[in-house]
Amino acid sequence: MISIDLKGKIVLVTGGGRGIGLAITRSFAEAGATLAITYTSTDPSSTAKEISDEFNVPVHVYHCDAEDSKRTDEMIAQISKDVGEIDVVVANAGVALWQEAIDMTDDELLKIMQVNLFAPFYLSRAVVRQWLNLPPSLSSSTTPNEAQDTVERGQRDTEGLKLGKKIIIVSSISGLVSMMPQAQCAYNASKAGVTMLAKSLAGEWAKYGITVNTVSPGYIATEMIASPPPGQESWVQKWHDLTPVGRFGQAKEVGDTVIMMASGRGLGGGFATGSDIVIDGGYTIY
Repeated sequence: MISIDLKGKIVLVTGGGRGIGLAITRSFAEAGATLAITYTSTDPSSTAKEISDEFNVPVHVYHCDAEDSKRTDEMIAQISKDVGEIDVVVANAGVALWQEAIDMTDDELLKIMQVNLFAPFYLSRAVVRQWLNLPPSLSSSTTPNEAQDTVERGQRDTEGLKLGKKIIIVSSISGLVSMMPQAQCAYNASKAGVTMLAKSLAGEWAKYGITVNTVSPGYIATEMIASPPPGQESWVQKWHDLTPVGRFGQAKEVGDTVIMMASGRGLGGGFATGSDIVIDGGYTIY
């Protein structure tokens, strides 16, 4: 087992207070990282304090609407001011929708794309502009004065720049195969999109010493699997039966994989970029 020490590293985990995001937060805390976690609806401050006390690391909590690019820019600036320059970003926040395509509304489709595809883009763009000392991005809500600020603020000299920064996006095997028995075309498309987004960003930002990778979990033993909605118990059994190793994954297994990706030790180290690490118990081998 490789010992990973991330003391002195500042890590941002969106949606880091619950589910897989919480497991990722705990894995980074165990490795000694200083953490900033975000939420949209349920404030995880009490959970953050528990993690901070358990691992003796700072855990800061920020509210952010991941779908709002301007709020995302402001959050990145605030974290950098409060905590310091971010070293690792984990874009974990996401939503799912089980809905037949013929019954799906435009608003439902847009919501899935905003959270699962647009939000990781907004986050990645915001943090890289911060790393390059560029002004916040020009969103649709940018005022004329803010636009003038973008002209006046300088850019970090990028000649030979090797920042050593890392962006990890939590995608899904739903971006690789169409899942069954549930109907989720919008979710599948959003995850396929975000996996390709990461590959594209990896190509653009390699020259700055920034790696961008994705991790694609299969079925993980979260609350939804432990207590499925009424009428969907048979789905859970089907997912289990289609996973060759004969069990669901544990959230900690995803968390530990993410910190390996972030540490530069194992899983290709700093040479891996544009890669997708699949953790699915063999679900996608067929």
